Amino acid sequence: MTKALHPMLARQLRRIGIDPHAGPPSAAQWSALLALTGETYAEYEQLVYLVTRAERMSTDELQRSQSALAEAEQIAGLGSWTWQPGNDTLRISSTLAGLMQLPANTRELSLAHWLDSVESTDRVLLHDSLRHAARQEVSLCGELRLQGYGGLPRWLQYRIVSRPMPDAPGTLAVSGTLLDITERMRAEEQVRTLAFQDPLTGLYNRARFFDLLGSARSRVHEAQEQLALLFLDLDGFKEINDRHGHDAGDQLLRQVAERLRGTVSPHDPLCRFGGDEFLVLIRSKGGEPALNAVAQQILAAIAVPFDVDGRRLSVGVSIGIAVYPRDAMNTLDLVRAADTAMYQAKQQGKGRVEFHRPAAAI
Repeated sequence: MTKALHPMLARQLRRIGIDPHAGPPSAAQWSALLALTGETYAEYEQLVYLVTRAERMSTDELQRSQSALAEAEQIAGLGSWTWQPGNDTLRISSTLAGLMQLPANTRELSLAHWLDSVESTDRVLLHDSLRHAARQEVSLCGELRLQGYGGLPRWLQYRIVSRPMPDAPGTLAVSGTLLDITERMRAEEQVRTLAFQDPLTGLYNRARFFDLLGSARSRVHEAQEQLALLFLDLDGFKEINDRHGHDAGDQLLRQVAERLRGTVSPHDPLCRFGGDEFLVLIRSKGGEPALNAVAQQILAAIAVPFDVDGRRLSVGVSIGIAVYPRDAMNTLDLVRAADTAMYQAKQQGKGRVEFHRPAAAI
C-alpha cells in the first residue's frame, strides 16, 4: 500500500493488532477487520483494499498449506478423510484416492464403497468404529485389510477421531487417516517365516515344532485324544551324501519333505529335526492301528526311488512312535521316547516301524 493510512483507520488497526504489511490475519483478527467501518470515502476505500488484500493473502496461505499437506501425505503414504455423520460420502485427500485405487482427482468416496472395499472379516470392526465415532468423542486406531488388488491383500493402519464442531453445538465431525503398511506386514511375515521354518525344506524348524507340540498337549486333554510323535530317520542317506555330494543330499532332503507333505494330513505338523531326521505330530483317536497305518504309508512313499539330477537314488526310513500321555508327560521326554523307539527300529533291521515300549516290556 503506497498511500499512508487514514489516521482513524490506522488507530483501529492497531487496536485489533493488525499490521497491514505483515502476513494474513488470524481468525479473530479477520472477524475484527470485517467489523470495521469507514467514516469517510478515503477511509472506506482503504478498508476495502485491506480486506481484499487480507482475503487474497489468506487464500494464498491456505493453498500453500494444502499443497504442503498433500506433499507430506504423499511422502508418508498417509491418506486423510473427513466425514459428517449422517452423510453418505467422505471427503478424501489425493493420497487416499491413490490408496483406494481411485482416480487421482477423486475427492469424494461413498461410505458404502469404502466398507465394501474392506475384507469381510474387518468390515464389521470398521463399521462399528465409525458408528461409535458418530455418537461420542473418540480416538480409535487399528489395522484392516483391503480386498486384494491383483490377488495380493493390502494392509492399512487406520485412525479415527471425532470432535465437536465449534459452529454446530451437539454435532460431531469425524476425521481420520489411512496409512499403507503392506510392506511392513509382509516384512514381518517374512521374519516370522524365517524364524519358524527350516530354510532347506520349508518344514517347521525345531523351535516352532516344540511350540506346536506344547500347544497340542493341552488340546488333547480337552478332546480326549492321543497325541503321537513319529520320529523318522533316513536309512542310507549318509552314503548318498558321501558319494554324490552335499548338493545331491540337499535335493534329496527337499524331495523327502515333499513326499511327507503328500502323505500325512495337512493338519499334522512336520518338522526337520536336524540332518536327515524328521518329526511328525499326529492327533488320533484310532490307537496304534491307525498310527501304524500312517507310518506304513510313509515307509511306502520314501521307498520309491528319487530322481536327483537324472540319477535314481534310494533311501529307506526307520520310524519310532511315542504316544502322549502314555509314554511321556512332557515335550522333551516324548521326543526322547520316540527317538528310542526309532533306534529300536534301526536295530531290528531298518525300514520298519516300532512303538515305544518301557524297558521292562522289551
